[in-house]
Amino acid sequence: MKAQRFGAWLAIAIGASYFIIPLLGTIEFSLRMRRGVYSFDAYQSVFSESQFRETFGYSMMMAGFTIVFGMLLVVPTAYWVRLRLPQIRPVIEFITLLPLVIPAIVIVFGYLRLYNSSSIIPLTGSITGTNILLVCSYITLALPYMYRSVDTAMRAIDVRTLTEAAESLGAKWTTILFRCIFPNVMSGVLSGAFITLPSSWANSPWRRCSTVRPSAPICSWLAPTAPTSPRRWR
Repeated sequence: MKAQRFGAWLAIAIGASYFIIPLLGTIEFSLRMRRGVYSFDAYQSVFSESQFRETFGYSMMMAGFTIVFGMLLVVPTAYWVRLRLPQIRPVIEFITLLPLVIPAIVIVFGYLRLYNSSSIIPLTGSITGTNILLVCSYITLALPYMYRSVDTAMRAIDVRTLTEAAESLGAKWTTILFRCIFPNVMSGVLSGAFITLPSSWANSPWRRCSTVRPSAPICSWLAPTAPTSPRRWR
C-alpha cells in the first residue's frame, strides 16, 4: 500500500514539475531584462506600448465573444442530443473532432474562399465582417474542447429528470436551459472557457490569414511574421 501511494505521489510530482518548471523559468527570464538584476522593466516596457494595449484588448474581446457564442452553440446542442437524439451522438462527436483532424490552414483557406469579397456573404470585405469570421473560426477550432468539457459535465447530472421536473412546474425551454442546465454544467463551461481563451490568442494560421492587421490578435504583436515589425503596422 505504501509503495503504491509513493508511486502515485511520485507520478504527480513528475507531472507537476513538467508543467511548473518551464513556467518558473519563463517568469525568471522575464525579470532579467537588465543584466544581473531582477526587475519589472520588461513588463513596464510592454504595457507602456499603446499598440500592445490595443491588441491585448482586441484579443480579449475576440476571446470573450468566442467563449460566449461557443457555449451558446455547444450547451444546447449537447443537451438536446443527450435528451432527445442519443442515436446521432456518434455523428456529433465525429463532427466536433474534425477541427483536430483537418489542418488549420486548410480550414482557413476554405473560410476565405467561401466568404471573400466576391462571394454571396462577403465577410472579408469589411472589418466588422472579418471580426465575425474570426470569431466563427475560433469557435470552430475550440469546438472539440468545448463540446468534450460540456458533455463530460452533462454526464454527471440526470438531464431527463431535471427536464421533467422543470416541465412539471411549468418551465419553458429557455428557463430549463438557462436556469437548470447551465448552472449544473458550469464546471464544464468554465473548463471549455479556460481552454478556449489561450487557443483564441495563439492560433497562428487564423491570425495570419483571417485578421485585419490594424486589429490583429495579441500574438501578432508579440511574434509578428518575419521580417515585419509591430511598429510597421502603425
